[in-house]
Amino acid sequence: MRELPDPYVLAFLLLAGVALLMAYNRLLAAVRGGCSCLHGLNGTVEMLGNLYICNSVRVSFLLLVPFYALALVVSGLSTVGYAWTLAALVALLLFRKLVYSLMGWLGGRTLAFRSVERMGYALGVLVMLASAPAILLGWLVPETPRWLLLLLLALPAVVGGFLYARRGFSLIFQTEFSLFFWVLYLCALEFLPICVVVNRLINGN
Repeated sequence: MRELPDPYVLAFLLLAGVALLMAYNRLLAAVRGGCSCLHGLNGTVEMLGNLYICNSVRVSFLLLVPFYALALVVSGLSTVGYAWTLAALVALLLFRKLVYSLMGWLGGRTLAFRSVERMGYALGVLVMLASAPAILLGWLVPETPRWLLLLLLALPAVVGGFLYARRGFSLIFQTEFSLFFWVLYLCALEFLPICVVVNRLINGN
């Protein structure tokens, strides 16, 4: 087995795990919400219309972020340590929150971008839950090839990113937002910041 994290990190993860267990029903609702987004635009709209599921998605997403940071560290993708990895993820989430609000306000599409944000959280819950095998293999089977751990993280992330782009455009298109500006938005304000953060985690600079 790999060496356990710093005691403070372990205590933090334990508290997050307890909170996640206490919110078990919320987690199940969030998983249902994420699965609804897999069933096309109608399923996504149905999920967005359920306030309980949307709130459950938000709560579950926030509680899963610390464990996703752990998956990045255990897999070897992040070389900057757990605390900095978690800080980078939180900074990225805050940046995206600002972008959603700003784009909605500037384009007069606040409701549409809020829907895209919630849909992204729902898919994010599924992506982060899918990272659990990478954590278990990384700790319990130290000889697991690094490429396999990275694959276990990359595959759900790529699928989730594709679905996010597709479902997001379907939601935005209803407000007459052009495909060109949606692609420009994704490249400049969604995927580019993610690439910057990943580069920072991998190279530490």
